[in-house]
This record gives sequence, C-alpha cells and structure tokens, in this order.
Amino acid sequence: MSTRLDDSSFKSDKAEPALARDANGCSLSQIGLAIGDSIQLQVQSDLEQPRCIVTLIGYLEGQSLIVTTPVVNGSMLLIREGQDFVVRLFSGKSAYAFAASAKRVTNTPYPHIHLSYPKAVRGMIVRASPRGRTNIICHATTENGRGVACVARDISLGGVLISANSRIGEVGDPLTLNFRVKIADTEHMLTMGSTIRSVNTSRADNAKPEVLHGLSFDSIGSQETLVISTLLYQNMVWAQSEAA
Repeated sequence: MSTRLDDSSFKSDKAEPALARDANGCSLSQIGLAIGDSIQLQVQSDLEQPRCIVTLIGYLEGQSLIVTTPVVNGSMLLIREGQDFVVRLFSGKSAYAFAASAKRVTNTPYPHIHLSYPKAVRGMIVRASPRGRTNIICHATTENGRGVACVARDISLGGVLISANSRIGEVGDPLTLNFRVKIADTEHMLTMGSTIRSVNTSRADNAKPEVLHGLSFDSIGSQETLVISTLLYQNMVWAQSEAA
C-alpha cells in the first residue's frame, strides 16, 4: 500500500490523487502531532524538487506551523515568503499530506519558517507493512563491533532482508545497519538497530551462494518512517511505469 499522496492533488482544486479512494480528509489537530516530529517539505514546482526533512517546532491551530528551515547538501535552502509546499508526515499507522505556504521566514533567534495552517489534511492508512524490492548497499555491525558489507534486497517499515557473502550472526543476534536511501535527488543516511530473525542460504544458477538474513527493526522513528515510506512509494511508481 502506498503511503504517499499524489502531488497533483495539491496543485489544483479539481485534481484528485490517484489513490483518492483510500484517502480520508481530517484536520491537523486530529493527527496528534508532537514537537520534534519529522516532516517532509517539497517546493511546489513544475520541475522535480528535493524533499527536505525538517523538524516540527510547534503550531497554533488555525494560524501556522513552525518548522526548522530545510537544509540541502549542508546548505540552508533559500525560502521566500509566499512559497508553496507539499507537506508530508507520518503519524501512527497513517501517512498524511497537505498544501501549505511560507507565511514568515526568519533567522531569529534561529532559522525557522511559519507555514500556513491547513484547512484539511489528506490521510492514508497503512493497512499492512508493504515491502519493496531494493538493491541498497549497507554496512552491518555486530554486537562485538565486526563490520560486514551487505546488500538490502527488500525493505519494509518493519524490517529488511539483507544478503552477505557469509553468515553475519545467529537468529536473535542484534545488528546495527547503516545505509543510504536516495529520494529524488536527496540522500538520507539511516542507522537502524535490528535483530536477526532468520538466516538462509540462497544459490542462483552459475552464481556464488549468498546468505540471506531477515532482520526486524528494533524501533523506527518518524524520520526513518517517512524516508522508508517514500522509498516504497517511489519504487512502486517505477514498477508500475515499467509494466505499462
């Protein structure tokens, strides 16, 4: 199940997202946002724009949301007042999206933005833990500090399947997994505490055997949830376009 809503639904009052049949309208106050939650901002434009993860500082119902100024490749993004955004966030078992504009941009006492308060928010329930096929280079670290190169073959919000040239550990062993996820033109570095749940050897024809390790994530924060959810949607769109 996709966890991202189609951008076109925010650019026109007449446009409807491709997954509108699964979307439910609600107010922002019903979501239960907390200070410190991660939120994804994307500038509305005819050109593909980077998706930036910012932190919620606070909000006043009916007035504005206050978020940190986005940073891209180590540099603060130049935001002008009146600029339009698509805002995405994840709370509980649902993904949400709405349109907003920059009401106030200031660097005092620290860089932050006031975003317009949405009249309505579109939400989508994640009914299951969708998995997406990937080919992401990872680095796993065992409890005793041994580092192992591996590849993530598929991923979900609950865990990941990694392959390695040799057995990394036993079922029940803890692992720390580091990997980069590219969303559009922006890379996100994720560090996930995990536990080995299964170990199997797989051999393809005329290929060296690989050891597959099924991992469950010990915990997943709002930023990691947002990045992985967007990755799953991105991969689903690519798969659909190739099949068309």
